[in-house]
Amino acid sequence: MKILIIDDQRLFADGIRILLNEYDASITTDYAGNVFSAYDKIIASDSPNLILLNINTSATANSFDLINKLSSLHIEIPVMVISNNSTSTEAALAIENNASGFITKSCSRETTLKAIMTVLKGGMYVSKPTKDNDYGCVNAEQDTNKVTSRQKEVLYLLSQGLLNKQIADELDISANTVKAHLHDLFRRLDVSNRTAAVRHGFKHGLI
Repeated sequence: MKILIIDDQRLFADGIRILLNEYDASITTDYAGNVFSAYDKIIASDSPNLILLNINTSATANSFDLINKLSSLHIEIPVMVISNNSTSTEAALAIENNASGFITKSCSRETTLKAIMTVLKGGMYVSKPTKDNDYGCVNAEQDTNKVTSRQKEVLYLLSQGLLNKQIADELDISANTVKAHLHDLFRRLDVSNRTAAVRHGFKHGLI
């Protein structure tokens, strides 16, 4: 399993490499200082299983273009965005640009590892913003009105990569109740799976 880290701070990338190596020695990492050299690496060699993209790197304006460019070439690689900032605006921007996750550099080692492994397994992970910025979504108020407060709690825990049993334990409810909430939540948001629900929830300010 290979992970490509795109960051202009080699020291941070080395920290991620050590963290992953301590967790699983079979995970290898590659490094690129910017999105341009990252694109060249991806095209020239075997595609990584995951890209960790720092959107605060040089050429930030082009960072999200990498996701769209790979998609246009039918190269499906999950991308988790890592940011120096923890505003909801940046998180929403990452999700709108089809990122599979968003965390900040201030996240703990445990949270960072959990986020990486969640996205590697096909899930989505979004760390909770610390600032209540406006998402600028036209339908945010409408969506907020039709989703219950309990369903918002379930949706947030989904974004943290928790399984149904873990959500049930966290909220002190039964796993069957979580299933019922998810069924109704999917119906209300007009989505068919957990990843789509989290993406929709983050885009419309429900998380």
